[in-house]
Amino acid sequence: MLKNAIDNLLISISRLIAIDSAGVAIAEIDLREGGILIGGGNIGKTSILNAIRLFLLPEENFKDSKNKFGFSDKEGNFYSNDECFEHYFPSSTSFLILECDNYLGGPIPHCQILYRGSSEKLDYRRMFTSLRYEQIRHLFWDDNAGDDGIGGRVDDLTLSKVQAFLKREDKYFKSLVRSSAIKEVIYANQLLDIDAMRFCLFPLSSTKDADVDAFRALVRLLFDMKTGSDTVRLAVANIIESRKKERKDELNFDIDAFISHNEMLSRRELILKKIESLRPEFEKLALSHQQLVSNKDAEDELMQYAMMLGCRINQENQALEQEEVQLALQKEKVRSAKKACGGTLDKQKTLQGEINVLSRRQKKLDDAVQKTDLIINQYDEGETIDEIISGHRKHLEEKEQALELKKDAEKRQEELDELKREVEQLQELATRYQASIDAQEYKLFNQLPESVWMKLAAVNLEVAESNPTRPLTMSEQQAIKSFTDLLEEKEQHYTLWGLELEPIQVDNRESDQVRLSKVQETLGRKRKRMLDLNAMDSQSRFERVKDISALEVEIKRTQNEISLLLAYTNDTHQLTETNKELAEAEQARDSLEKKFDAQNDLWAQEKQLFDAQTDKLTEKKEQLEKLTRYSVRVKAELQAHHLPVSDFSVLPDQTVDLSEETLHKRIESLNSKRQAKTDITERLQDFVREQVLENDDKLMLSHLDDELLEHAFHQLQTRYQGLDEEFDILRKNFIEHKHSVHAIINELKNNREMVRQFEQSINRAFEGLVINDLSEVAAKIKVEARFNDLVNEIEFFDTHSDQKASEQFIERLKAFSKKFFPEGKAALLTMEQIVSGISYRVKKQGQEGWESKSQSTSTIMLINIKLVEILLGRLRNSACSTQFPLVIDEGASVDSSQFDWLLPNMKQAGFRVLSASTNSASSEIIFKFGQHFRLDAMRTATPYSKARTIAFTGMPESFVTKGSTLDREQLDMFGEAYE
Repeated sequence: MLKNAIDNLLISISRLIAIDSAGVAIAEIDLREGGILIGGGNIGKTSILNAIRLFLLPEENFKDSKNKFGFSDKEGNFYSNDECFEHYFPSSTSFLILECDNYLGGPIPHCQILYRGSSEKLDYRRMFTSLRYEQIRHLFWDDNAGDDGIGGRVDDLTLSKVQAFLKREDKYFKSLVRSSAIKEVIYANQLLDIDAMRFCLFPLSSTKDADVDAFRALVRLLFDMKTGSDTVRLAVANIIESRKKERKDELNFDIDAFISHNEMLSRRELILKKIESLRPEFEKLALSHQQLVSNKDAEDELMQYAMMLGCRINQENQALEQEEVQLALQKEKVRSAKKACGGTLDKQKTLQGEINVLSRRQKKLDDAVQKTDLIINQYDEGETIDEIISGHRKHLEEKEQALELKKDAEKRQEELDELKREVEQLQELATRYQASIDAQEYKLFNQLPESVWMKLAAVNLEVAESNPTRPLTMSEQQAIKSFTDLLEEKEQHYTLWGLELEPIQVDNRESDQVRLSKVQETLGRKRKRMLDLNAMDSQSRFERVKDISALEVEIKRTQNEISLLLAYTNDTHQLTETNKELAEAEQARDSLEKKFDAQNDLWAQEKQLFDAQTDKLTEKKEQLEKLTRYSVRVKAELQAHHLPVSDFSVLPDQTVDLSEETLHKRIESLNSKRQAKTDITERLQDFVREQVLENDDKLMLSHLDDELLEHAFHQLQTRYQGLDEEFDILRKNFIEHKHSVHAIINELKNNREMVRQFEQSINRAFEGLVINDLSEVAAKIKVEARFNDLVNEIEFFDTHSDQKASEQFIERLKAFSKKFFPEGKAALLTMEQIVSGISYRVKKQGQEGWESKSQSTSTIMLINIKLVEILLGRLRNSACSTQFPLVIDEGASVDSSQFDWLLPNMKQAGFRVLSASTNSASSEIIFKFGQHFRLDAMRTATPYSKARTIAFTGMPESFVTKGSTLDREQLDMFGEAYE
């Protein structure tokens, strides 16, 4: 055996010892053949196995214990830092020792010893010695202590005494504190250097931080095979991370700056496109500018026309009187029509008042009906209003009774007296059940053979479940057996003198603990009711008044709802009648509106006739007034353009044609100039608003001089002439900008490719793998969604295009930055961020397709174990082999058929499967493990602490005859066997 171990460069963790730690006075566990720890509940079985993590990881203290070790209870709740420290190192006499057979560091096993440090720092220290445990055992445990032969504490056990002995007896003894030094010792890989490898536990291929972190995650997984945990993801992520040859994945790329610059270029592009889109407006502006230049003398020409027209009117103007009789008559008709409209309008207002009254009544009834409907809708459709009212009245009665109880202390006392009687009865019952539980070993079930007890239970289960709280005498046992011999066992039942008795189902038995729990649950409810009643009596006057007020409010609300339900039928009928009256009133209002429209039309007609009469009088004076209108028109135009209407500063011209055509032509010329100037002003101001022209404040005034207009027009003209050149510059800026994102594109693609390659490597390792009834397993490494979305978007990203980055790419980049770099700055991109999980597909033997349903917890656990084997093999120095503990907590809860594959396969892979279970573990499970440790079989009378009395210093029990590894080892020491 030793020769093979040396040939294989084997490192094997062989023994774990806990002294005054983890709930025991001492526990010596042989780890080389694996096995199952058996004992009562909550005695420290699992925590002893979990202590192995402390040796395997290069930690110094229990700070951040959750992330370092992951110690948790069965519900998955993590223990606090203080709880972990005090559990493993409760006193100065607390020690944890791990013995390891390391054939790379010498032929004799070495020990790693952990002991308590500073309670304030929550730290622990470690020592290494090349002495085997048997050589130092006397320092920690005295086999001769006490009178029970179990042994007990070493009275003078101190750290200084242990250190003094080791320094004296072991020249290789060393004590390490710093994590970096611990890593170099326990993960050493200098295979040709015995001193370097002396205390190695797991020879990593590299002691870089990435490999250590990967091993840390795998250690967590070795002790936590729960499928819902995050340890598998972390292990995979850290392994992939460790494959990076150099730490060059820092993204020297300011994502926020890139996005800001991209947005700036996008805004620039929008501005140029906006300017280009406004080119038709500029062309219109150019036409208006040309029109302005063509009509530059329009003001002088119109003033000249006005001057000559005034001279002509002064010569021919005569005052004429207007006939106003007909005009006055028509005016009276207009007044009469207006009065008729007013009368109809008054009637409309009166009718509208009636409609408003009906509307208010309708709203009130509708609100009541809707509130009632809301109450009814809370019940099933099949319930009638009477049933709903009955339910409300029942609720009202309950609240009134509660109110009466609040007010009446005598009634409260009566109920309290009744509850006290019930509580006393339940307490007596609970006491009986507790006594039975305390003497559980004396229950007939445990004292009688199963066949005898089953017959007795078929006759009377209560008798069979009884507990005499003492051992049965031989005569009592014989009497019961003699009685049960009267029962004849058939295939499905028992018979007694022709009477058939059904056997009980053992699995369905209700234990004393369950019965006690039910009694305690009922007792709790009764006591809570008593507390509530007592609380009423102990309430202050203010609290009682407050509760009474709340009940009175609820009673009032319920009474209101009952009133609504009782009035529902009548309210519905009144609502229908009101709707009918309202419809009739609205119909009458519509009729008045039509009448008013007709009268209003008549009024408009009369006004039109009045205007026509006025026009008729004007026509009679047409000849004279034609010139007057010309004069009025020309003066109006002059005033409109802020030109003088007299004392003109132009020369007279007798040749001017004073026709209407000439007037219109000159007005049109001036209006054209005015319109052109207005158009130019408005369009220039629009260009200012669109930020095409810079605003110098004067451009936004209501009146602009010709010089400013001309300057602004030429400025805008120059902008459009150079627009194509600005587009060329923008495209070059886009190309330069997109080139800057090369670094992140390459890094993201490289990281995604590493995940893909690692997934392929795992699946290559899974090829040909058979797990129980699974013929094929495939793993899928899940990638964080935002990272995956960005990588997919990158596939379509053209860094050589002169177009801006797509909105989809920018949005993906923003989401990526927010997730991975919250501050938008350059940072390390780690696989822990990228990898979001791992899932499996399986094929069962005899099936061609992949399984569609999810796998059981046990199956996924087996796949995870195989994955750990693969990943550990990649971290371990390939020249070495290891025998490593693999912990499956509560092994008895796992399907026993899984162990037929698990145990031999894990042993062949270098793992020794360890588990823990209560005394209820089946013999089948124990047999499959091969050996088991009855942890709490003995308790020392001389422990280090009264809280920790368990002493396990014997051999593991085994179903096989060859004995345990420890048995064979001791025989080897005496020379009786050697392999």
